[in-house]
Amino acid sequence: MSQTHPTVRLSRFKPTEATTGRIHAALKDPVRATLVGAAVLLILGSISGWIAVYLNYTGWFEISAFERASDGGITAEIGIAIFAVTWSQRAATSRLAVLILAPLVLGIVALLTLRIAATDAQLYLDSLKNQGGYGHLLPGFWATVGGATLATLAGAVRLWRARHEIRWTIGVQRGTAGTVVGAIAGAVLGFVGGVNVGELLTSGALGGVTGSVLIFFAIGFSLAGAWLGASAGGWLGGIQKS
Repeated sequence: MSQTHPTVRLSRFKPTEATTGRIHAALKDPVRATLVGAAVLLILGSISGWIAVYLNYTGWFEISAFERASDGGITAEIGIAIFAVTWSQRAATSRLAVLILAPLVLGIVALLTLRIAATDAQLYLDSLKNQGGYGHLLPGFWATVGGATLATLAGAVRLWRARHEIRWTIGVQRGTAGTVVGAIAGAVLGFVGGVNVGELLTSGALGGVTGSVLIFFAIGFSLAGAWLGASAGGWLGGIQKS
């Protein structure tokens, strides 16, 4: 007497639209993914120490990107702006010239800022010799340079790909304009507010502690401000359109 066993069919798993949709569109496109990575490098590099210094009477210590001329604040804001323009599907798919050119222009501005910062850092390090001190640039600075370089190159590729589709007109959909303007305004206001809050909380503290707290509040408030500004701007633009 034989027994029959139920047949079990094994089939390969085929990802559905729901499972593949978990990956953000910005990460599916190589150019946009590179811009996202460049923005992250800019932000992380900007909140790191840029210079390591040794003095006989203090030993080794780090100088953050937010100290001295605060060039790190500029590059951090640029990183946030590149991330916002690249991550936003509406801004990334727009054919408006200003949005297509934004990553390239911002990358160039970041490189110029870093060139000035490097010159200033070298002058500062040279001045330490009179005190018997010395120092060098830290990996955080070079990470910022790498992010700015990647943003410039990827921005140029993005411009080349869209060269036949660019709209050089001044007109722009109100929803898109509101989102972009709101994000930029919110990021700037958030950055200024974060710096002020950090200064109030660290009044009288050591320089290193002050720099770290300023970085934390400035970046946090900038991201929150950019998100709130973009949401409010897009909502107001939609009201005006309707």
